[in-house]
Amino acid sequence: MLFFLSAAAVGVGVLILMTAGTGAGTWFGITFCGLLVLGSAVGGRWGRGPVARGVRAPLLATAGVALLGLCAVAGIMLVWRPSVGAGLPMVPFLLCMAIGSLLMVPVGVMGDEADERRE
Repeated sequence: MLFFLSAAAVGVGVLILMTAGTGAGTWFGITFCGLLVLGSAVGGRWGRGPVARGVRAPLLATAGVALLGLCAVAGIMLVWRPSVGAGLPMVPFLLCMAIGSLLMVPVGVMGDEADERRE
């Protein structure tokens, strides 16, 4: 469930950025967001990856921490040079991405250790 919520948060962030608050890429953004969430739901439940098998995924946790760091750097950059994100809804996008990255960390550290050696 956390994996699905993480994908949904990232999908909403991508949708916010693609539409840029103007609705220009709304149908493409909605389709992309929907396919991302659907693919994550199917892959997280029936896929061959560690999340579907209930095995720890330390690389997913590392990716979540790295993404959170990148969101922090982007936030600092927006405060330092506000013109970087001029015309784009950067704050809602970064908030969605940060929520998605925070949800990725527990998904990566939860799971079984016994099957981890088989990977």
